[in-house]
Amino acid sequence: MLFAVTIEDRPGLAATRRAVRAKHVAWLDQHRAMLVIAGPIMDGEGNSTGSVRVIEAPDRAAVEALTEGDPFARVSINPYRIVFKDGAKAE
Repeated sequence: MLFAVTIEDRPGLAATRRAVRAKHVAWLDQHRAMLVIAGPIMDGEGNSTGSVRVIEAPDRAAVEALTEGDPFARVSINPYRIVFKDGAKAE
C-alpha cells in the first residue's frame, strides 16, 4: 500500500536541518526499500521548508513508526495512488 507523507518544517529550524542533513540522508538510505520517492519542498530562495515522501508499507502503522519522533516537522500521512508515472498512465 502506498502512503503520501507530507512533512512541514517548523519555523526557524533551517540551520538545524542543514546541520543534520547528512545523518538524515543516511537514515533515508537505511529505509530506501520503503521509499518510492522522497525529497525536499523548497521555497523561492531554494531553502527546504519540508519534504514529501511516497512510502510503500503494509499499513499506516508502519508509516507512523517510520516517521515517529521527527522533532523538526508536522507530519501528515494519507493513502496514495499513482495515476501517472514517468509520463505514462499507471492505472
